[in-house]
Amino acid sequence: MHPLLFALKRRYRKEKLPDPFAYLFKWFNRVPRGVFQVGASAGQEINGFIAQGIGTGIFVEPLPGAYQSLKETVSRQPGYFAVNAMCADVAGKKCNFYVSSGVGASSSTLKPSGHLAAHPEVGFDTAPIILDSTTVDQIAADFRADMRSDVVDSIDLLYMDTQGAELNVLKGADQLLGQILYVFTEVSHGGLYENDVSLKELTDYLDTRGFSLVFTYLNKHGWGDALYIRKSIFDK
Repeated sequence: MHPLLFALKRRYRKEKLPDPFAYLFKWFNRVPRGVFQVGASAGQEINGFIAQGIGTGIFVEPLPGAYQSLKETVSRQPGYFAVNAMCADVAGKKCNFYVSSGVGASSSTLKPSGHLAAHPEVGFDTAPIILDSTTVDQIAADFRADMRSDVVDSIDLLYMDTQGAELNVLKGADQLLGQILYVFTEVSHGGLYENDVSLKELTDYLDTRGFSLVFTYLNKHGWGDALYIRKSIFDK
């Protein structure tokens, strides 16, 4: 465990954990320049990104209904772009996408398993829809092909909320990950969805790509959020 993470968990073990991006600024005097968000839903985090001073963003959401709301939200912010797509490890394959009840916040490319017991109030009552996959790197390449390299070049934060499929998303983001400084992601101990990635597996993978875990919070159901920072930043 990284010493910053240990100190944070010890200090706040009985309190609500603070915004990790506030600590990113406090510890390192850093604010991300641009964000690539996978699983952006209707854009609930958009106002937060704007408040943090993040000037550029690519926001990806697979569900058509949520995407329409996302598109409307980002249209009010110059430099922010919405993309209707499903990110996976490779592009061009047909994938089941399991849609949850309500606003679809628990929807995933992975079939729910333990999630059904942990959150019986969330249903997956309809048959999965079939979506064509793409990758983070393909979306970035498409932006460059559309003469928007300036957007891609400014991105240094990868933000994921993909319900256990985060490792698959990362495997399709090999090129972009080379310029990423911060990874913020939903995490769990695993077992909520079939073949979902655990916090340990995700941390081990990102360690090989040059990132350290500096912030995490897991609730009583074993899921929460984590922030990873490129190791080279600690030397500056």
